[in-house]
Amino acid sequence: MKNMIMAGASMLALALAAPAFAQSNDSTVVQTGSGQTATVTQDGSGNESDVEQGGNGNIATVDQDGTDGFSSVVQTGSANEATIDQTSIEGFIDVVQNGANNTANVTQNDASGNDSIGIQPVGTADPEARINQQGNGNDSAISQTNVVGSFNLIADNNQTGDDNISSITQAANGPGFTGTLRATVNQTNGADSIVTQTANNGSKNFRADVTQDDSTSTVIQTGNASTGSNNPALRALVNQTGGSDSSISQTVNGAGGGDLFASVNQADGASSTITQSANGANSVTQDAIVNQTGANDSTITQNFDNTGSNTFLATVTQTNSSNVSIINQDDKAPLTQADSGLIATVVQNGFDNDATINQDNKGATATVTQTGDVNDAFVDQDGAGLDANIFQSGSNNLADVSQMGGLNSDADIDQLGDNSRAFVNQNSSARNDTAVVMQQVGSFNNDATINQTGISGFQSLSRAEIVQTGTSSDGDATINQSGRRNDALTTQSGVNNSSITTQTGTGADALSYNEATTTQTGDNNIADVTQDGLLNVSELTQLGNGNTATVSQTDSGNFSNVNQVGNGNSAMVTQSGL
Repeated sequence: MKNMIMAGASMLALALAAPAFAQSNDSTVVQTGSGQTATVTQDGSGNESDVEQGGNGNIATVDQDGTDGFSSVVQTGSANEATIDQTSIEGFIDVVQNGANNTANVTQNDASGNDSIGIQPVGTADPEARINQQGNGNDSAISQTNVVGSFNLIADNNQTGDDNISSITQAANGPGFTGTLRATVNQTNGADSIVTQTANNGSKNFRADVTQDDSTSTVIQTGNASTGSNNPALRALVNQTGGSDSSISQTVNGAGGGDLFASVNQADGASSTITQSANGANSVTQDAIVNQTGANDSTITQNFDNTGSNTFLATVTQTNSSNVSIINQDDKAPLTQADSGLIATVVQNGFDNDATINQDNKGATATVTQTGDVNDAFVDQDGAGLDANIFQSGSNNLADVSQMGGLNSDADIDQLGDNSRAFVNQNSSARNDTAVVMQQVGSFNNDATINQTGISGFQSLSRAEIVQTGTSSDGDATINQSGRRNDALTTQSGVNNSSITTQTGTGADALSYNEATTTQTGDNNIADVTQDGLLNVSELTQLGNGNTATVSQTDSGNFSNVNQVGNGNSAMVTQSGL
């Protein structure tokens, strides 16, 4: 009661002693309990401060300088502390604390005449801050600054539960900024969140929304686009429940900036890290979307490096648990080439799956789908117009696609069986090549490898396909093709079959392909086909067990047909044409 009476007496004395032209500031302090301290200092005009404290050891300090600044602190409980420092024109702060061990620190600086749409009743607050804490040991700090030329710096924090910590820092960084920085955090049950947004001249439309339950989230967004263009629009949305962990960092530098977007939706102990950076003269858009349920882990890194950068998109969907996804996308196209987009998609619905996608250069697409368990998938692409698809519905499979330095090539691996391995390498000068590996349902412990390279400056236009059927196990198939216009198909059914096809093509038109078809049905068969030149054809069929066939054809216009029916047969063909 003593504190309340002294505060009221002090305001009354000040009011009586004030001259007629005194500044029009209002202050109301109501305190009940013991050991409470309230200090209000207002310099300027149009400031209003309301402090109401009830409980044990509460401390409230308010310092306002400017016009139409408003501050309200309500504390109920024990050991609460609120510190407000506001230098503003039409600023607004509202802090409500109910519980124990709560701490709130808010610092605002704007002093700008630009009005915003506002969240306070008047609707013209600039910047604006709200803190509402109810629960155990909550800690929240909001710092918003700018000097002239900004509007819509808004931070809202709501914490309900125990051991929550949230820090929001927004800085517009001086004259010329026109835009919106908004950060909203809602936390319960031991969550921790840090949101830092920095603008600089020409930036606008930053936004970070975090909703958490027993989670940890860090969002850092930095602007810096061309002055006066106002093109950056960075947004980060995180929604987490359970013991989730998410970190998002987005950076835009240089003329043109980028329209970056990152969205994370997690539950049940998932972890996600997204890092995006534009840094291009004509950078456009980068999107990263993660949707996780279960104890999964996802990491996405995207970066624009060069002039004319385009659109990146990375999407990760994870269910069940123990899945790991890593996506790295970087535009490294030469300055003399037009840039294009990179797209990466990972879907993991099983358990203990790992997927890694690395894409550089331009115009590439990679998709990994894992619905089985304990599968590994790797995609490495550095070129232009590349497409890679991996589908794994079986278990304990390994798929690896490498397309480095190629152009307009496709790779497709489907693993529907178990314990199999598939490798596709289309590197160096591979151009307009296609590789397909199909390991069907029921297949087991098979190996398939396709290697294709072309000739610099020419379209290689080669095709390779390996099919290991549902009755195939312990099979090994390899296709090696170089040069131009090769076509190879290998089909294996049975146990412990081995096939190697090697073709070097020199064909110059659509009618000058080398063609090799190998079919193995049975067990313990061995096939080896080698063709060098153009217009060579090999047809090899093994229907029995323990057969061996070797075909070697060089130059052009050769034809070989080997058909082995029965067991223990051996055939060798050597031909040299024109």
